[in-house]
Amino acid sequence: MLGFRVASPFFRNVRKTGVRNPSHSLGFMTARRFLLTPSFARLIQRERGGLRHVEGFFPKQRDRSSWVRLEEERGLLILKTVGPHGEVEDQTEIPVAHAHALLEVCAGEVDYTRTALPTGEGQALVDEIIRPCVLHLVTMEFGSDGEARSFRPLEWFGPEVTADPRYTKQSIALRGLDETPEIPLSDAALDSLIDTLEGRFPVQAGMAINRRPGRSR
Repeated sequence: MLGFRVASPFFRNVRKTGVRNPSHSLGFMTARRFLLTPSFARLIQRERGGLRHVEGFFPKQRDRSSWVRLEEERGLLILKTVGPHGEVEDQTEIPVAHAHALLEVCAGEVDYTRTALPTGEGQALVDEIIRPCVLHLVTMEFGSDGEARSFRPLEWFGPEVTADPRYTKQSIALRGLDETPEIPLSDAALDSLIDTLEGRFPVQAGMAINRRPGRSR
């Protein structure tokens, strides 16, 4: 296995999980982004493993942005453009050696481990950012704005930061992040996360779900 430029003993202990999207064009995609308490992120990663990423960003232009992503033995060059119907993201696979070379000339980098966790409404992308700052995020991606608006965040999600540009990976890579708010913990949030890990998902319309005898919120 080819290593990253930034070595970390943590990387050697991360299990590889998840399915990679083979499509070069990701098309239109709407995402909602939430903060996540570090203890929940560690629990998810311990149970499901994760995939190490390094992303290097080039300076942003007015209507487009580009970056390179290194996923262990895989390199990707990604271009996001803004058109009349929203953002369109295209990616092209490149040799790992080329990805390393491009990372050397990027304006800023983000180093993180991603875990894909099924939620019943798709999958939650749980990111533990370890450089240039420590931050934990969970992202949900949707095929339309309507799907994004109708989604009810799970109880283990933290505060939503979708509209806050400071919490995008590009902003973190290029400008850093001064501080992050504390996220309160609750029994209901922990119970919700355990349900998700066990494959027990709430109905988005708000209907009650069956639970094992003896379990309550």
